[in-house]
Amino acid sequence: MGIVKINLHKISASRNLDSKGGQIKINNNVSITDVQDMDFSVDGKKGLRFNFLFNCNYEPGLGKAEVEGQVMYVDEEKKVSELKSTWDKGKQIPFDVMEQIVNAALHKGHIQAIKISEDVNLPSPLPLPKINRQASEEATAKAGKK
Repeated sequence: MGIVKINLHKISASRNLDSKGGQIKINNNVSITDVQDMDFSVDGKKGLRFNFLFNCNYEPGLGKAEVEGQVMYVDEEKKVSELKSTWDKGKQIPFDVMEQIVNAALHKGHIQAIKISEDVNLPSPLPLPKINRQASEEATAKAGKK
């Protein structure tokens, strides 16, 4: 089955008003902080909650944005039990499942970070598309030659 839902429970952003201007470096990171069993009432299926922390740091010391939440994952009982056991033993998850979970957390985290970064006057953590007049004029000229 896979991911069934993503819940958020903390969203925050802060900006350091005393920081100096200049070149800004934005570091985005997501980490899985815990894996918990989830009650799920479908025969043969079992679920896990993957708790995550997405953070976006603006260097040097300009500010940060953080998003905490849970990715709800459902699959066959046997597979989910193996995932939980692997996590409990060494805080690891097989790549195929981890890829799904981390991508979902990154997606949700980036969307929220874009929203809240604007509220505290921080740059977007992802570059937003822009119209380039020169490139647009060149594309129009090429299209006119055909």
